[in-house]
Amino acid sequence: MHTLNIIGAGRVGQTLARLWHAHSVFQIGAVCNRSIGSAQAAVDFIQAGTAFDVDALSLLPAADVWLLACPDDQLQACCTDLSKHGAFNQDSIVFHCSGALTAHEVLQSAKNCGAQIASAHPIKSFANPDSAVQGFTGTFCGTEGDAAALAVLESAFAAIGGHCFTIKPESKTLYHAASVMACNYLVALQEVSIQAFTQAGVAREQAMAILQPIVSDTVNNVFSMGTQAALTGPIARGDAAVVEKQVAALKGWRMDYAQMYQQLGQVTLTLAEPCGISDQTARRLADILGRED
Repeated sequence: MHTLNIIGAGRVGQTLARLWHAHSVFQIGAVCNRSIGSAQAAVDFIQAGTAFDVDALSLLPAADVWLLACPDDQLQACCTDLSKHGAFNQDSIVFHCSGALTAHEVLQSAKNCGAQIASAHPIKSFANPDSAVQGFTGTFCGTEGDAAALAVLESAFAAIGGHCFTIKPESKTLYHAASVMACNYLVALQEVSIQAFTQAGVAREQAMAILQPIVSDTVNNVFSMGTQAALTGPIARGDAAVVEKQVAALKGWRMDYAQMYQQLGQVTLTLAEPCGISDQTARRLADILGRED
């Protein structure tokens, strides 16, 4: 069984380590956090490993695999420090779980020591590690890096129910932006909608109650029918007069929200055009939405 050291065992590191320990995928070695108290709490959650703090890098035991799970802006410095302390060699596998950074962007110092490097990004919320452990099965994980490292990591993720897929390293920023738009910006869009409701005199709690079923139904339709078939509303039915009135109302309230409406409306129109909107209506909608054809 491969040994695993974890540097920066926060919510992601704790979740993965506990699952790998429970499924006998890795033997957990060092669990190193900023403070010994935090590291011990992580060990207690993982139910395996030995706690170290960052002042003890030179004392960390050897390991086959290293997970650097510290914040993105600390990954490169962390890897460099470990390299200087002789942590890595030609038999090492070093990886991180950032969705925004490639392995070669931040783990090059390990590569220079002969290690195989990779990144594996689980597309999942880890806000609550207990819940993440229970619900990890079925999680998709975007991977890139050296083939030897990926062979070990993809097997490790598969053993705990993960589904790995490869991404182009040069396009990883776009890959991460896709998840941000789908999840983080969905939340932001609901906030804009709630603000519009409250501007119209609807209490925030009532707005939430109104949105819950229609947003849930829409999301379900997207994944059961596809984006084009799931599309409804004034643009989908070619109701240019309604769209024009809504743009004007938004401009009278919040110009930035009006611009957001128009930009999203342009994407909506592109989806709707093949579904029976006349050329004349499409041109009028494009003009209202500020799309340059």
